[in-house]
Amino acid sequence: MAHRYLTAGVCLAALVVAQPLWAQQAPGSATADASAQSGGLEEIIVTAQKRSESLQKVPIAIAAVTPQQLTNSGIQSTQGLAAALPGLQLLNIGGNVTPYVRGVGSGFAAAGLESPVATYVDGVYYANPADVNMDLFDIEQVSVIKGPQGTLFGRNATGGVLQITTREPSVTFGGRARIGFDEYETLRADGFVAGPLSETVRASLAGTFSHQGQGWGRNVFTGHDTYKADHIAGVRGKVEADLSDTTVIRLSADYSDRHGPMAMNFRALPGTGIAFPTPQPTRPWDTKSYVDAQNDYSGGGVSVTLDQDLGDLKLTMISAYRKSRNFFRLSPSVTTTPVLDINSTDHSEQVTQEIQLASSDSGRLTWQTGFYYFYNKANRKQALFFRPGFAANLGLQVAGDPAVGPTIFPFDGENVDGTQRVDSAAAYAQATYRITDSTRFTAGFRYTWQWTKFHGTDVFTLPGGGTVTVADIAGEKSSFRKPTWRLALDHDFAPNVTGFVSYNRGVKSGGYNISTPINPVYLPEQLDSYEGGLKSELFQRRVRLNVSGFYYNYKNIQVPAFSTVLIIVNGASAELYGLDAELTAKVGDNLTLNAGANLLHARFKSFPGATFTTPLPNGQPNSGFPGDASGNTIPYSPKLTYTFGATYRIPSSVGEFALNATDSYNSGFMAEADNRLRQDSYHFLNASIAWTSPSKALTARLYINNILNKAVVSQFSTVAGISYIGDYTNPPRIFGGSLEWNF
Repeated sequence: MAHRYLTAGVCLAALVVAQPLWAQQAPGSATADASAQSGGLEEIIVTAQKRSESLQKVPIAIAAVTPQQLTNSGIQSTQGLAAALPGLQLLNIGGNVTPYVRGVGSGFAAAGLESPVATYVDGVYYANPADVNMDLFDIEQVSVIKGPQGTLFGRNATGGVLQITTREPSVTFGGRARIGFDEYETLRADGFVAGPLSETVRASLAGTFSHQGQGWGRNVFTGHDTYKADHIAGVRGKVEADLSDTTVIRLSADYSDRHGPMAMNFRALPGTGIAFPTPQPTRPWDTKSYVDAQNDYSGGGVSVTLDQDLGDLKLTMISAYRKSRNFFRLSPSVTTTPVLDINSTDHSEQVTQEIQLASSDSGRLTWQTGFYYFYNKANRKQALFFRPGFAANLGLQVAGDPAVGPTIFPFDGENVDGTQRVDSAAAYAQATYRITDSTRFTAGFRYTWQWTKFHGTDVFTLPGGGTVTVADIAGEKSSFRKPTWRLALDHDFAPNVTGFVSYNRGVKSGGYNISTPINPVYLPEQLDSYEGGLKSELFQRRVRLNVSGFYYNYKNIQVPAFSTVLIIVNGASAELYGLDAELTAKVGDNLTLNAGANLLHARFKSFPGATFTTPLPNGQPNSGFPGDASGNTIPYSPKLTYTFGATYRIPSSVGEFALNATDSYNSGFMAEADNRLRQDSYHFLNASIAWTSPSKALTARLYINNILNKAVVSQFSTVAGISYIGDYTNPPRIFGGSLEWNF
């Protein structure tokens, strides 16, 4: 099958190359800059290679979106980014957000369990998945760098990089204030102001606050709202100063806080024989439990960036510190009978330091080299309270209770306390040599060291006050050292057409599972990527079309395995291949079209010992057993995703009106390796109308998101040993409006 994707890519590339060559011969062709000034597409600048470059000249597959595109797609936080970026999936697990890119990601999310898709905000790595769950209120650009980025971004960029850039201080005073309201009584306000404090100092301040008065659903037993954010608040401040003509320092600080009933909904596993004492909710956003799930998060950080101009060289140093706390409470139950309560608190603390030396862009050889240090301390304290209904549901007998099963279950609680410390260092270098005026060769290499230390306890409690310790691990250590690299060749077929081929290796670090102290250390995983692509701008830069094809050889994958509890092991290899395409077209002066698609084949080549589940009849619990998932589809890897958006602007004497519609399609995906649970295909349709005053100072907007009112499970899995599914469901159809003032 892989050859079909490659053949299709070659044919499409040939068509794209032929078109601009014809356009070059047409009379009156203008230069790229002149085309942009006369109505062409604006140039997109990215930092995918840690230097500012045109998106069209970087030999990497990149999808980038602007703040306006996020608004048009109804995206207010990172959880919704998949609606604008094909090939990207985001899971929310207990307030932790973890990305998947081209089928590469992790179904585990907790402090200390880093994702194979690295998230960077303003050049700072966010290790804790709870920090990735953020509001997008002061955004300049969001981009997904696809494929392993093991040289410049290092460990844990196996699947790619989610890169978020926020607005910077400016030399002129200006800003924006916006307030919005929707039918779920959600009041949202955000703003940004920036300007000079003196001739050499500039500053900016941005903030957001939202309060949701009504939940998307309710707990039909307690009567309380579900899927409701009581409040979400965030603030970010920056100060930039010119210490000299050649030295600039930037200080940044941010803080976020959120509180509300957690978006989690447990349902009966399809086909299960468990008998529920009362009818279950029929609305997707409703729950039925004796416990109202809760999620509270607070966290923030500071960073200092120093840029020193050394003539033909530039020295950059980025120092950052982050700290956060994430708490969730839930009961994996769909009954009103007390069964099992879970309270979990994660703490994460990290320090990063990067020093980079880069050459100028002039000359045939450009290069950069650097050193990176990472420290992270992650702790999880988790308390489980076993109610009598828990043992009865499992067909067990609790000490002192009437016999309901063949086995004595003497415990009434469990306390887990796990702490992992990671120290990692890396040295890297990458260089690009201009072979001819139109052909360039890039080579990069990185060597990473990591040292990990773990302490964990797992203690069961007895009704009489005694305890049984099943794990007490003190000071267990592990380490690894791994090389990663990049080789790429790119060629300009025409002034606005560039093709590239590349070979990259990425590595995701190993470690310990702080949620399960008995879990042995798991080792690093490795991905080799072979990719080719073409980037083009056609018709006097009114059309931008970028395509790429890729093949992944994925080894030593960190996967869940069946044991007495769910653990993480290295037990799978996989083959992934597919095509990406991004299209932007300016049709006339008033109509702009945006489209993107990802076609993906993602299957395990070998996965013996995968966790399979089978529901048992007569009200018995779900049965888990090891099975062979070789040949099965990798979880969260839809065969086809695409987005399409259209914006039509209508100038008038009273201002400009803008009509927008977007469609985001997902062909559906599997939830687990046994391919039993599946989310079916769906469309998200959004539409809006906006008016902007003649002075551009005021903008009023009305919108409707999820027009079809599709209920989609963004993350779900079988709860070990219990016939339920825990899921996080997307927002329902929402009407709303906003008023924005720019100054």
